[in-house]
Amino acid sequence: MSLVVRRAGAARSLLAAAGGLALIATLLLTGLVAYSREVVGAGVNGALDAAAPQESSVLVRGSAGRTTSDLAARDRAVRERLGAALGGRPVSVYSAGYGAGRALSGKTGDAVPDSGGIVYASVMFLQGLPEHAVLSGGAWPEPGASPVQTAVGEGAARVLGLAAGDRVPVTDRVSGKVTTLVVSGVWRPRDARDPFWQLAPDVAGGVAPSSATYGPLVVDHADFDRGFARNASAAWLADVQLAGGGVAGARQAAAAIAAERADLPAATGLGSSGSVQSSLGDLAGRLARADLVGRSTLVTPILLISVLSGLALVLVAVLLTDSRRSESALLRARGATSWQLAGLTAGEAVAVVLPAVLVSPPLAAAAVHLAGTRGWFGLSGPVGWQAYPGLWLVAFVAGAGCALAITVPVLRGGTYTEDMVAQSRPTRRGVIQRAGADLLLLIVAVLGWLQLRQYSSPLSSGVGGSLGIDPLLAAAPTLGILAGAVLALRLLAPAARLAERLLGRRERFAPLFGMWQAGRRPHAGPVLLLALAVAAGTVGWCLAGTAGRSVTDQADHGVGADLRLEEIAGAAPESRAGKLAALPGVTAVLPAWRETVQSSADDGAVELIALDAAAARGTLRVRSDLYDGGAGALGTALAAARSTPPLVDLPAGKRLTGTLAVTGGLGVPSLSAVVLDASGAQSTLPLTSGRFSAALPAPSGLKLAGFIVDTDAFYGSALEFALTGLAVDASPVAPDDGWSAVGRIPSVGSSEVTGTTFTLGVSAADSGRTKFAIVRPLLAQPVPVPVVATPDAQRRLRLSSHGSTTLRIAGADVPVRLAGSIVAVPGSEQGAAMLVDLPSLQAFLLHKAGLVHQTQEWWLGVAAGTHDEAASDAAALGGLRVLDRRAIASASATDAYGVGGRTALFAAALGALLLAAAGILVDVRTTTRRRINELAVLHTLGAGPRTLARSLMTEQAFLAGIGVLAGLAVGIGVAAAMAPLLILTPQGARPVPPPFLVVDWWRAGGTAALLLLLALGLSALAGSTLRRRLAATRMHLGADR
Repeated sequence: MSLVVRRAGAARSLLAAAGGLALIATLLLTGLVAYSREVVGAGVNGALDAAAPQESSVLVRGSAGRTTSDLAARDRAVRERLGAALGGRPVSVYSAGYGAGRALSGKTGDAVPDSGGIVYASVMFLQGLPEHAVLSGGAWPEPGASPVQTAVGEGAARVLGLAAGDRVPVTDRVSGKVTTLVVSGVWRPRDARDPFWQLAPDVAGGVAPSSATYGPLVVDHADFDRGFARNASAAWLADVQLAGGGVAGARQAAAAIAAERADLPAATGLGSSGSVQSSLGDLAGRLARADLVGRSTLVTPILLISVLSGLALVLVAVLLTDSRRSESALLRARGATSWQLAGLTAGEAVAVVLPAVLVSPPLAAAAVHLAGTRGWFGLSGPVGWQAYPGLWLVAFVAGAGCALAITVPVLRGGTYTEDMVAQSRPTRRGVIQRAGADLLLLIVAVLGWLQLRQYSSPLSSGVGGSLGIDPLLAAAPTLGILAGAVLALRLLAPAARLAERLLGRRERFAPLFGMWQAGRRPHAGPVLLLALAVAAGTVGWCLAGTAGRSVTDQADHGVGADLRLEEIAGAAPESRAGKLAALPGVTAVLPAWRETVQSSADDGAVELIALDAAAARGTLRVRSDLYDGGAGALGTALAAARSTPPLVDLPAGKRLTGTLAVTGGLGVPSLSAVVLDASGAQSTLPLTSGRFSAALPAPSGLKLAGFIVDTDAFYGSALEFALTGLAVDASPVAPDDGWSAVGRIPSVGSSEVTGTTFTLGVSAADSGRTKFAIVRPLLAQPVPVPVVATPDAQRRLRLSSHGSTTLRIAGADVPVRLAGSIVAVPGSEQGAAMLVDLPSLQAFLLHKAGLVHQTQEWWLGVAAGTHDEAASDAAALGGLRVLDRRAIASASATDAYGVGGRTALFAAALGALLLAAAGILVDVRTTTRRRINELAVLHTLGAGPRTLARSLMTEQAFLAGIGVLAGLAVGIGVAAAMAPLLILTPQGARPVPPPFLVVDWWRAGGTAALLLLLALGLSALAGSTLRRRLAATRMHLGADR
């Protein structure tokens, strides 16, 4: 024991350095593991909170039965099955019933009727409404009241113009019976994202998606049974409480509901009318992939710290072994074996490492507890401050690794003579072995890079699934850094020799001697440590910057503009464009619509987005690498061959008036006028036969495109369209004879104008419903509609820039021409998508096919300073689903997995800085002590202390410079090769658009400069004490002779 104590005392500085490195490594590793554990939990909880309503619930639909007792029996059966079928997770079941065929026969406000001019009412009962909604006026319905009381959703009340106390007549379309409802109150959801509102899909905008059914108008269950149960349908919602169950709980619930899909309808009496809808399986799969990606991302910094700390400790151990070479030789001469020497070193290592093992778990747990309490670094709540057993295990493993790194170099030693020979003349076998190891490391890194290039998603089964991480995602950056740094340092010796030759021409002793010393170093451990630290920091900063940029790019691309507003009803009311233009800071309002185009060869569907790209140059979010030239070039390509339809300018005013008649048909025809506003949005204004007066969607800037006629007729019947006295307010709109009819009609007569009357005759194409449009023909033969498509869309639709292709769009055969290729279409999540010039397509559909496509969404450009206010005001308009690129980017940026991965990388960069600084300090001090004897000899021969100090400075500056430059080059190279491949979405898919490399020059360069200045500063400090050391050493020269 005394030998161990004396031996440790003689090398106390190196052992203290080893203890400091062990403390840094163990504390970082335990801290990262503790933090990663909490981030994984927070990430799963965040994913569950952000899940779509249908992903955390089960919706059962079916017929309510013939009688109220049938509904009650089905209700009991469904509740029993759902309550016991979801993998043991807590479940809350709610029910609803829906009246069928009810139409509003009173005032309908801003509601958009269907093609027959009817506005339907969604009359229903909704169990649990008071618990999920809050009254904004009035009271909840009283059962049995006369007239029947109803509580109206705020969205429907706003659209229909209803308030508490209003009477709402509702007509049964089958029997003709009119039931008057009294609005007892108006309510709004407590949480619009609650899965409960799947029972009332019209609650957000007051209208059911893609329909003319407005509501909900909620009545009491008993009142519903008495007056609305005939032909009614019912639904049940099982709200599954997944919080706290993690990925395993979601999988169990998904498996349970998958087993119920086939059996539940028959077992509950719903029969063929029953359906079970749930996306729990999708949520479970997405959670598993997100968990795998998140864990893998968090393992990367742990691997980097493990490698760096191991190398730093091995460097200290090698220096310790070198300083004890003569002592070890003496012990071997007295019979000590290598294992006995290793035992002595192991005892020292345990004593050095043990404090780090004991201190690290409590400190790591306390730090994570503090971060959770304050809500820092992606943690959303307080966590326990006591170290759990797993953390102690991590600390023990880290400590054992540190002790092993200190001990192993002792086992490599031979006799004193063998060590000296191996040090001065490395064997060919050793050189070959090192070259082979370097080559193997390079091959593994290249294979990993090639595999990443072909990656589409992380491993969810096999090795990745059993480990809980994806080994390739986790290890790729570390492998790349190691391979690059090792290969870069192979240039150290040639660079030293080259510098030595260049300096030799100037005959300056200090630089020449310093370079000679650098070239004869026995190992490049300090330089490798410095290069790895700088490379790790650079890769960490680049990965974090690239991931942050990718989050913003994904949000910009997914929305396509500053704001994208989707019409919940599937069609925009007439006044929508004007209200949107009046929002604060709005610079552009662009109408758009989208639909799916099927390929003729069954190669899959393509998403089509119709948009005025020429007007969207300043609004459309297109990265320049997706389309060469960005939004400006894209708009130019789409508008280059645009067809200009002949339209009639309408004078300023509020109402379109005139007299309209269609003769020769059966029944009452459905008539409408088609107008375009200043934004290019098409609107259809319902007209009545005879004298009409229709409100215009805007007071000015409107153009008349034509009229739509929809009537019943026998085949071949002669139909006559007559329009008299067309005017806007008191300003007449003079007709001309340049109008014609388009649509499914066999023949068109000539148009005539007599005074203020315009007439046109057509023949009915079929017996039954005949629909056609009265328009002014295009001035020239229309050219194919220009489109820009992704490569996948081009392949599926056989698109070519050398000719036109006919596609079925909106019910018409439309010739299109490929105007350009784009990597990904803004606003679309599909790989196969195309962007179409809306004015060209709109003109072709109306003037050639007699079709009008309603505006489904709006793309808005908004000034930066009023963005949030505009988004809030747009949501308050009602009937719109607001997609805000800033809000989406902000939500993604606060995702626990993303924040946790970036924070862990920052911690790894800081750890690399500390480890490299400690390694440099040890190396400078040990090198100075090892060189002091030969420097003393040179001093005796006439070399001054300043000259010798400059030689030390030259040596350290060269080595530090080589390490820093190599680290920067390797870090940037690895980041450029791997960073865009390592970044995946939380769902484990490739981001769209592809990540764009961001090199954080300030932080990466700052890390490198700091380490370089630290190395130079320590060298200068060592040189400043050289005069005193030389004097002391000269006094003992030759004392051993």
